[in-house]
Amino acid sequence: MEEDDPKEYRWESGYEKTWEAVKEDNTGRIEASVAELVLKSKRKRLLTRQDAGVRLGIMRHIFIILDMSQAMSEQDLKPTRHHCVIKILKEFIPEFHEQNPISQLGLIITQKKIAKKFTELSNNPQRHLEKLLEMPCRGEPSLQNSLELAVSSLCHLPPHTSREIVLIYAALTTCDPGEITQTIEKV
Repeated sequence: MEEDDPKEYRWESGYEKTWEAVKEDNTGRIEASVAELVLKSKRKRLLTRQDAGVRLGIMRHIFIILDMSQAMSEQDLKPTRHHCVIKILKEFIPEFHEQNPISQLGLIITQKKIAKKFTELSNNPQRHLEKLLEMPCRGEPSLQNSLELAVSSLCHLPPHTSREIVLIYAALTTCDPGEITQTIEKV
């Protein structure tokens, strides 16, 4: 009954009858044929990666942009949005560094219509955790200033690394000095 079932395991279908694709050359060797198969599979993987727009890398550089405006003081999440975000970051930062030991993380905060680096890119989770306690909530945020600061800090990094921005935003508005769509295109 099981032998008549046409279903296959996923891992079986990728390697099914690969021995038929291998051909001998005039001297009786199969090295050229195997090399050609390997090149075809590499090209196929590269094409699927390029189509997805995803680059894989083991070195990650991430800036977390935190909205530390007055909106973070809202109490819709108990006790406040600010406390909930800090609690989540206290769990995320050590876990990120544990899973990505050669990657770096930095914090950018936005409040009072400006953005500033709260911590530089570093692979020391303790440095970020100590600074988290020092963040008061004031004024209005600026998404454009935050993104500009992150891009200017990440653009100098080597191209073989992954450059990422994580945005944690509580406000419904942003006070920007210019046209934010240009900044978003730059990102």
